[in-house]
Amino acid sequence: MTQKESNTINLEDTFFLYGRSSKYKYLLKLSPTTLTITTVSNENESRSLPLNNVKIIPIDDIYGCLCMKPLINSKQCYLTFYQYVLRPPQGFSGIFSKKPLLHRSQHIFSYGKYNDYDTNHAEVIRWHRHIVQAIYLRRNLPLDIVLTKRDKRALVFVNPAGGAGKAYRLVMENVVGVWSEAEFSYQIVITEYAGHARDYVQSLDLSEWSGIVIASGDGLVYEVVNGLFSRNDWQEAVKMPIGHLPCGSGNAFAASIIRHSKQPIAESMEKFVVQSAILIATHQVLPYDMAVIDTCDGQRVFSFLSVEWAVIADVDCDSEKYRFLGGTRFTVEAVKRILRPRIYTGYIDYLPYDVTDDTVQRNQITSDTTTAQLHHHLLPLNEPISVDPATSKWRRIEGPFSYVLITSKSALSQDTVSTPQSTLADGYLTLQFIRIRGSTRLNLAKTLLSLSDGKHFEYDFVEWMPVRAFRIVPAATDGNLMIDGEKVPYGPLQGEVLPSIGRCMGKQPRVD
Repeated sequence: MTQKESNTINLEDTFFLYGRSSKYKYLLKLSPTTLTITTVSNENESRSLPLNNVKIIPIDDIYGCLCMKPLINSKQCYLTFYQYVLRPPQGFSGIFSKKPLLHRSQHIFSYGKYNDYDTNHAEVIRWHRHIVQAIYLRRNLPLDIVLTKRDKRALVFVNPAGGAGKAYRLVMENVVGVWSEAEFSYQIVITEYAGHARDYVQSLDLSEWSGIVIASGDGLVYEVVNGLFSRNDWQEAVKMPIGHLPCGSGNAFAASIIRHSKQPIAESMEKFVVQSAILIATHQVLPYDMAVIDTCDGQRVFSFLSVEWAVIADVDCDSEKYRFLGGTRFTVEAVKRILRPRIYTGYIDYLPYDVTDDTVQRNQITSDTTTAQLHHHLLPLNEPISVDPATSKWRRIEGPFSYVLITSKSALSQDTVSTPQSTLADGYLTLQFIRIRGSTRLNLAKTLLSLSDGKHFEYDFVEWMPVRAFRIVPAATDGNLMIDGEKVPYGPLQGEVLPSIGRCMGKQPRVD
């Protein structure tokens, strides 16, 4: 869509509000950015106008528009606008919380300007077409998506075991209706076994789909991402936009996308799912950072979220037996680990991030690029890294450690802010860690309790830094290492940031 086409969206006409008295009529004006509703007196009535008779609705707040026929024979036709808007809590709930809540509203207008139904219907269809065009233009999609995939469906993977077995119900009860109102086209695939989504995307015809949506926790996102990277045409496959419906126990990807848009995350699972469904239906395509990871058993995997070692990995891994508790499983295991902390010996090598470093490379990927060529700074795992300041930019941190986390996103779950300063595409990974010193239990308790708002960085015993690459070398042979919530063989592990290599369904922060 060009700017010239955008400027042609300019309509004006009078409607009546469905189900209300006809003493007022409403002048609707549509521009590329707003819908203005002005209340005016019916020419057949002599009445005063209500206060605040002009309402301006940003196009960004309209996620859907439908036109409908009347139930009985009539010349009129109906036009409905659907909105979800963040508003301060009202009434009793506002006493205890000032956090904005997602509020749904709809405006149904009747149109009967002409004496026959067909002419009225044609005019309402014209309004519908222009409103949908205005919504679409506000999405600011990349040109290749606009030209080739505008009217294609999204492929939706639903993990029936996600969210303690609630994922399918969450989609059917909270998502389907929203997407129907938004006229968002999709096809659902129910995953049948571990690795099903990975197998599915490996043979997917990319040209048939506008994007991939995952209705589950972060584990299925990891599966899909690595399935796309395992294709022969991975260079194109990783450009497929990915959306996340938070139907699992972690939901870090969805939380990070919402946080990037500067929206508060809805507190209940159902409202969080609705919030994500709206974003997906009206999404922009945004880049996001990933990391290429080498593990001690020779695997090369791709991380969209985090690498965990020490207590944070213990909590993530050993809470699996409490999966039936949903997100509460992490709290249960965290309490156990605070009472009986485990010490992890070893060291971490890291390459500091320097925005002025002229060796910084963005991923210039061609059809001939191999995944091995994504490494710019890492050596084979069996080769030592020089940390001599006279000859190398690499540095070393000696353990023992109680907590080590390396992230490319801001959240670890719906209610856990791991890296408060992070966006989706910073160009670096954030390394944070706690060394064994002082009161280990107290330090861990303070850190884990502060993860709810990301204020753990304010403690002097929590050390952190942006890095371009890293290597973790445990001294012991037994422990937990996690990549994006998935356990990997314990031993040396290394990774490097892949700036802006992925695409997701998100929103840039609104500038009012």
